[in-house]
Amino acid sequence: IDIKDIAIEEKGTISIDRRVLHGMITLGVTREYLDWLPNPEEVFSRRQSGYLWTNVRLSGTIDEPGQDLSPRIIELFKQSPGAYLGLLFRQFEGWLKKAFGGDR
Repeated sequence: IDIKDIAIEEKGTISIDRRVLHGMITLGVTREYLDWLPNPEEVFSRRQSGYLWTNVRLSGTIDEPGQDLSPRIIELFKQSPGAYLGLLFRQFEGWLKKAFGGDR
């Protein structure tokens, strides 16, 4: 995943003690960036200021950070295998466009 042009509008509480991460951030994303996700409101359950929000718990170490968002997203795909196939086809389409020169 590449993250570019990120703007953080709400601070979370994060602590690092002896290279151990502990804390929570509140992540807000516009709905258009969640079109690939089946039922995004199950994970991003709060709406405010044009964003869907969720809390993300941080854990692990600086060298091996952990978070609880990925397992929740994976669970959505387990509940909707068709959406997972759609995501795979979308990724494959992007790969083909890169490999063969885009839309023609």
